[in-house]
Amino acid sequence: MVLHRPRVAESMRCIFHIDMDAFFASIEIVRNPALKGKPVIVGGRPDRRGVVSTCSYEARVFGVRSAMPLSEAYRLCPQGIFLEGSYETYRRYSSKIIDIFYNYTPFVEVVSIDEAYLDMSDVLAEKGISAKMLGQEIRQRIFYETQLTCSVGIAANKLVAKIASSKSKPNGLLEIIPGTEASFLAPLPIQSLPGIGEKTQMLLNRDGFYTVADLQALTLDEFSHKHGAWGYHYFFASRGEDNRPVQWEESPPKSIGAETTFEKDQVDMAFLVGELKRLIAKAHRRLRMHKMRTKRLSLKLRYSNFRTVTRSKTLITHLNDLNLIEQFAIELFEENYSGYPPLRLIGISLEQLNDSYWQPTLF
Repeated sequence: MVLHRPRVAESMRCIFHIDMDAFFASIEIVRNPALKGKPVIVGGRPDRRGVVSTCSYEARVFGVRSAMPLSEAYRLCPQGIFLEGSYETYRRYSSKIIDIFYNYTPFVEVVSIDEAYLDMSDVLAEKGISAKMLGQEIRQRIFYETQLTCSVGIAANKLVAKIASSKSKPNGLLEIIPGTEASFLAPLPIQSLPGIGEKTQMLLNRDGFYTVADLQALTLDEFSHKHGAWGYHYFFASRGEDNRPVQWEESPPKSIGAETTFEKDQVDMAFLVGELKRLIAKAHRRLRMHKMRTKRLSLKLRYSNFRTVTRSKTLITHLNDLNLIEQFAIELFEENYSGYPPLRLIGISLEQLNDSYWQPTLF
């Protein structure tokens, strides 16, 4: 169940968006200070398949970015220090940081391992300090306890707070005073707004929209006529209006999955089934952690030519039994793959989840 922060007038709200700076790379530098000031790239060895998880700001100078293929990162920055990384270590650091947040307010919406929204509307009155002072206090406490830096955006709503934190990177704080949201956003490029990706940006640029100020010049009717339902989003977002509350309990996952990319293309059925079992066990552990059951399995296969297919099987009832899930998943795999062409990636996803009473299956 998702719980929401009780609604108050937006002019009275104070939302913090806290985003850790180059989180994985920064942790590696804390663990090994000799890496400080060097281009650190987390994701794996550049001679293997995979993508960049994150990188230090020294690596970003060379054009390296998250989600970039490791081979491309190596081409841009051959002097980079490539590290495998340890997700369990990063998770432990994340837990420490989230615990700090909960020391200030129960209204914490964890967005990912390295960012969260905090509703500080009540905390400021209780402490009798300004939002900026409180933000600096949290930043200092995170650094004191973890040696990591973060960026903080403060605003009356989530949308503007997130954009503010991105503009204060790295290791900064930016507060947008209520009533100044539109003027803050006006000079920014349109892709600064959530929901405007590369394709949408190209379409809007074609129509003569380059800055948020260009979008602010349109009326709601003009927006909705040109862009349909998305027009409403663009209209209000361009003006810095956002009434979404902070969701202060993690919502249950809609699906749980695991996948792996092979170092070399694979056709060995015994090996592939073994890898599939390992992925199923990994996904099942998360299923148990959330005390949920699944009714639909989806298999993901990516061939050596990068063609990707997804095949699904709907079960007759919700299951939480590992052996049965494994049995149906292997059947699905063998029905859809005969050993050719070679596989580059395999993945499994547990879908149509149900969090009703957790009990062993009766099969």
